[in-house]
Amino acid sequence: MKYLILLLIPVFSFQAKAQLDRKAIYSALASDSKEVVQKQLDGIQSVKESSEVKAFKGALQMKAAQFQKTAKDKLNLFNAGKKILESEIKSNDGNAEYRFLRLLIQENAPKQLKYSGNIDDDVITIVAGYSKLKESTKTALESYAKKSSALKGLF
Repeated sequence: MKYLILLLIPVFSFQAKAQLDRKAIYSALASDSKEVVQKQLDGIQSVKESSEVKAFKGALQMKAAQFQKTAKDKLNLFNAGKKILESEIKSNDGNAEYRFLRLLIQENAPKQLKYSGNIDDDVITIVAGYSKLKESTKTALESYAKKSSALKGLF
């Protein structure tokens, strides 16, 4: 029994210390590398589940969909991530970071997915909540705004 406890202590310690690495997640969302996106998606599994973890997981799944082999797999993974992200936005309507995640996906999603209906509302929420964002999120937002048609000139 003592050995079992000693084996489990590092596992529990690792799970307790794991946190979101926003900078790495935003880099993955900007990346065109399957491995980079998958690494972040795998890493988020060790972080204690919360609303923000779910929102990032949803966005990462939507991004990872582009690397699937078949159209069916792409659509299934995209829709699974969309369901997660949309649920978190619905529960936290004024959360500017969640809206930024959705905007990132909407502006880069293929047109045939017809996932672009919230861009204007998201921009309004992002601008209004900018001052409350974490510094790493502000940095990612400012970098993304340079190439975003919806955010161009706002930051």
